Amino acid sequence: MEKTEMNKLGALIILSYFIFFMVSCANTESTDTIAGEKIVEVENGYIPAEKAKVKNVKDYVQWIQDPDNGFKKEKTINNLTFSAQFKPYEYIVCLEEKKDILPDSLVRRKVGELKDMQYYDLKISLKEFAGELLKYQLTSSQQYTERVNYFAFGMQHDIHLVEGTDTLACELYHFERTFDAAPTSTILLGFHISNQKTAENKTLLFYDRTFNTGLIKFTFRTQELKNLPKLKTS
Repeated sequence: MEKTEMNKLGALIILSYFIFFMVSCANTESTDTIAGEKIVEVENGYIPAEKAKVKNVKDYVQWIQDPDNGFKKEKTINNLTFSAQFKPYEYIVCLEEKKDILPDSLVRRKVGELKDMQYYDLKISLKEFAGELLKYQLTSSQQYTERVNYFAFGMQHDIHLVEGTDTLACELYHFERTFDAAPTSTILLGFHISNQKTAENKTLLFYDRTFNTGLIKFTFRTQELKNLPKLKTS
């Protein structure tokens, strides 16, 4: 083979490798970027990496609990305040561990144990009342007993979560009784993961039978949940 032909063949081989390399890079980028921005996966969808702020444990917990960020909703009706807190997995780990710095391995293990469900806190509190919430506007000792039983067992059936076309029953339920310590009651809630294939708003429904306020809705919007920051770990 003449030298000129060998040079042409070599050039073609180099060009072929270059084209293959460029196509491979393009395919990789299409799965890892949106509009040219690198993305990271969070439990509520995909968000641009530079918008996923990294926060230490204390700041992360405060951010989740701040109603302005969309993970906590509040409604006041007469003298009662109803609030619902959506709890990301890392947030639950922070509350359970009660440490300023958490190892990444611990967080990953704990999150893995929680991932089959989604979790919320439902809280009912009084603005102007000293004493146990369940004694508010009480008419008899029998009514108090009925309220305790309802909060402990019956209320679970009056709570649902709606995501798109899915209406989810409350699968995990725990009433934290405070007795006379504070005019507040907190109920821990858990729902299965929705079958929705795309991100949907989450609407927590609670029908209040105790204080006659009726149906109360808390909507957690997808655009708010996608702003979930990343937890800084060691």
